[in-house]
Amino acid sequence: MIVDVISSPTSFVHLPWFSKVSEFLASHDLATCEPGRYDVDGDQCFVIVADDVQRDEVAPLEAHRAYIDVQIALRGSFDIMWAPLSSCALVTKPYDVDDDVELYADVPATRVHVAEGTAVVLYPDDAHAPQPPSVAVRKCIFKVHTSYMQ
Repeated sequence: MIVDVISSPTSFVHLPWFSKVSEFLASHDLATCEPGRYDVDGDQCFVIVADDVQRDEVAPLEAHRAYIDVQIALRGSFDIMWAPLSSCALVTKPYDVDDDVELYADVPATRVHVAEGTAVVLYPDDAHAPQPPSVAVRKCIFKVHTSYMQ
């Protein structure tokens, strides 16, 4: 997991695929576009823009095998619960290849506050649970295929 402000010149530059994310952010106003999916490089890299509202629920830990998540708070803030996938044993939903998700009932190890302008890179070995915000938030989730890591 990597956490830093999206404008950081050093935290993301070593990631060969991050230029796709940066270029897309520079050329699109995700704070004002319609919510939904936008292709960056087809199914290899795309972004989901979402508006989330306050609600009383706790999201379970999830993990992905095919995609890296880059979650960014565009307006407002939210928390992500995190645990190393290697510590997760309580599977509540087995891996679904179509949805690229497996769910866990394990207790998270850490809470990460994602403030406006912050990006969190979550790898397949990062179990994570984005939580409902305390106020309305606009966020985006870049989905980057793991083949970009090679």
